[in-house]
Amino acid sequence: MKRLAKKVLLIGWDAADWKFLHPLMDQGLMPNLSKLVEGGVSGKLATLDPPLSPTLWTSIATGKRPYKHGIHGFTEVDSSGSVRPVYISSRKVKAVWNIFDQHKLKSNVVGWWPSHPAEAINGAMVSNFYQRANKDYKKTWPMAKGAVYPPELSDTLAEFRVHPQELTGAHIQPFVPDAWKVDVSQDRRLHVLAKITAECSSIQAATTYLMEHTEWDFMAVYFDAIDHYCHAFMKYHPPHRPHIRKEDYELYKDVVKGGCRYHDMMLRRLIELAGEDTTIILISDHGFHPDHNRPVFIPREPAGPAIEHSPFGIIVMNGPGIKKDELIFGSSLLDVAPTLLRLFGLPVAEDMDGKVLLQAFEKEPAIDTIKSWEYDGQTSDHVKEAYQQTEEEMAAELQQLIDLGYIEDPGKDKVKAVEKTTNENNFYLARSYIDGGEWEEGIRLLETLHARQPDTLRYANYLARAYHETGQYKAARKVINHIRDNVDRESPQLDILEGTLLLSENRFKKALELFKKAEAEAGDQHQIHIRIANAYIQLDKLDDAERALEKALSQDPENVHAWYTLASTFYEKGDYEEAIEACLKAIGLMYYFPLAHFQLALSLEKLERFEEAIEAYDTCLRIAPGVNAARRNIIKIFEQYLNLPGKAFKYKTDFENKILGELTIVSGLPRSGTSMMMQMLEAGGMEVFTDKERTADDNNPKGYYEHELVKSLARNKKWLPQAKDKTVKIIAQLLTYLPNNFRYKIIFMERNIYEVVQSQQRMLSRNGKQVKEEELPVNLVQAYENTLKKIDQWARNQPNVSIIKVAYKDVIEAPFSEVIKIREFLDKDLTLEKMVNAVDRKLYRERIAQKE
Repeated sequence: MKRLAKKVLLIGWDAADWKFLHPLMDQGLMPNLSKLVEGGVSGKLATLDPPLSPTLWTSIATGKRPYKHGIHGFTEVDSSGSVRPVYISSRKVKAVWNIFDQHKLKSNVVGWWPSHPAEAINGAMVSNFYQRANKDYKKTWPMAKGAVYPPELSDTLAEFRVHPQELTGAHIQPFVPDAWKVDVSQDRRLHVLAKITAECSSIQAATTYLMEHTEWDFMAVYFDAIDHYCHAFMKYHPPHRPHIRKEDYELYKDVVKGGCRYHDMMLRRLIELAGEDTTIILISDHGFHPDHNRPVFIPREPAGPAIEHSPFGIIVMNGPGIKKDELIFGSSLLDVAPTLLRLFGLPVAEDMDGKVLLQAFEKEPAIDTIKSWEYDGQTSDHVKEAYQQTEEEMAAELQQLIDLGYIEDPGKDKVKAVEKTTNENNFYLARSYIDGGEWEEGIRLLETLHARQPDTLRYANYLARAYHETGQYKAARKVINHIRDNVDRESPQLDILEGTLLLSENRFKKALELFKKAEAEAGDQHQIHIRIANAYIQLDKLDDAERALEKALSQDPENVHAWYTLASTFYEKGDYEEAIEACLKAIGLMYYFPLAHFQLALSLEKLERFEEAIEAYDTCLRIAPGVNAARRNIIKIFEQYLNLPGKAFKYKTDFENKILGELTIVSGLPRSGTSMMMQMLEAGGMEVFTDKERTADDNNPKGYYEHELVKSLARNKKWLPQAKDKTVKIIAQLLTYLPNNFRYKIIFMERNIYEVVQSQQRMLSRNGKQVKEEELPVNLVQAYENTLKKIDQWARNQPNVSIIKVAYKDVIEAPFSEVIKIREFLDKDLTLEKMVNAVDRKLYRERIAQKE
């Protein structure tokens, strides 16, 4: 495979965010970043959860999520049972520079987090302990052992470090013009500023020395300073906010701007040293809120400052073969490692979680793959610790993390410190599993944490959310009730959490009550108004939903989800022009939002603007290739409206390639014979998808064959792979929520609607509900008739759906002939005799002969 880059320079700016970079670029204050952007491609880089820098930068270097690479937090427990800052030796997989080693490529890596102790690589590594200034400059300032590889570079690079006490007022004034007004004996903020700036300068000095004096193919450098400037000083960033003292604001409002400009100055030198034939990639692992989303309070919990992070970092790529002055979309930090491998002509590992950023290249390159770089005959022992960090060094580094707010002070109790560290890292690991869609593993860890510390609300909250997202509503309810019993104050957050669960339980009025209560307790907040709108939408009160969303947008005009929800509301009201405008607002704020493009396409299609609709569906697919509903709708437009079946062929092929498997579904109105059909199929030899939660009773003596997860289909589709190649019972009203990435064979049970309603009435009566069995509710009959029409229309438009209608009465009266039809439809080797024997005619208890 052809190598695409002669050399690659990868620059990391922790927490850099276009929201505060673009205004500076527009003012001409960051000319070097502007030059990179205009001469290459740029975009937003989606982060991972949890947004913790050591885990994220390791994912960048490996292309793998934390539960694969092994770095889970800021600290860890070492072999002696002590808590220490996380070491690179805990990484379980290869970084790109280890892979490059195997192909005789020379790499230099400076300051990566974590990278201590420095790895023995084909090149040089300077660890993230190198620049730390934890001693008084007047005393000796030894460099941490193992901070540099090869060791013979240690003395040379030690001289390039900059100590905070070396900085003068001239170095500080570009950040704080009135620094002379500060009483440094009382105000430590200038000391913090000096430390951040000095350590950043040390990294730059080591990097430029290695770029000038060593041969290299790959150069990676990580700067943490923007993140530190932001955590310490973003609260003073313009505009001024009421809770910030005016005097503090005037003193420190320019620090973040100054930090960004300093990075731009350093960037100029890196670009010069790299040369025109080098591909330069500049990234951040997450962003940082500079605007109205800045939190007023930081949670008093481990890694609480991460609340200030925004979910999108930045990416810029510039170099030979890279597009010029274009935006790229849908990039994740997991995509960096695969892209680096492709630049050097190396195959991408299938066990990596990212993809090559093909849209960045002028000519889309071919991609080769390898199953894994971990099992290719090369060792994965990237680091062997040759020494133990001294207690003094460990204490200094831990204090740095404590001062920055990343970790709690572990205290002097060693046992408690170890327990706390272990629990926190397992909490982060659980969140990582959930972020990667590995719900079972994440929930298992959260259950263990909740059992150990039932009063830790963070653990309980995340567990309740995880249960809710996976449709385990009873379990979520149990945890929420536990929290209620242990919280002795009003909790708007808990009201919102429970309200969201109530929405999923179809208890819309009660959910609305809780959201309104949260609004009264917490005041006007856009997040609450969006949830209130969702409740109104479920209650079909679309005008009320619209007003709630307008409130949300008056507080946060840049809230993407508020604009998208407003677009959906307009669409349901039939106001398609307004829906389009709201979609365009959402897309303008966050282009790589596939649901917004899909909603835009739906609205355009309603107005018969078919070409524009196809373009919007195509954009949705570029960002999220798995949205098969977009392919389905494009096929429909080409075939039914534009009479261009030939153009639909490609989408049909793509549609089939995206199918993940087949599900057999038994459906129909409640009390139409669906449980009987499930019994028949099970007797015939098919595996059924049921949790057996709902046991047999007088209404269904042979059982219900239901699964609790099915009830969540409208909001939760993550369980569907569990039902693959099985038979699952789904009531008719939920069929339209089935996603388009499976093939469905649906056995739809038909029964006289009056018999269905009468059976339901008597079932309710047997369950103790007060109903008039002799009176059939006409409105319910009409609703069911509309549902059946809706299902017919839906099924006709689904290329992945095959449906056979089976009359309940026919199964009762002539089961053998019906069973033969079912076997032919399913094309499965079913035992006919056992299926027939499963039919119990005595259970046909409600008959209405006159209305067929």
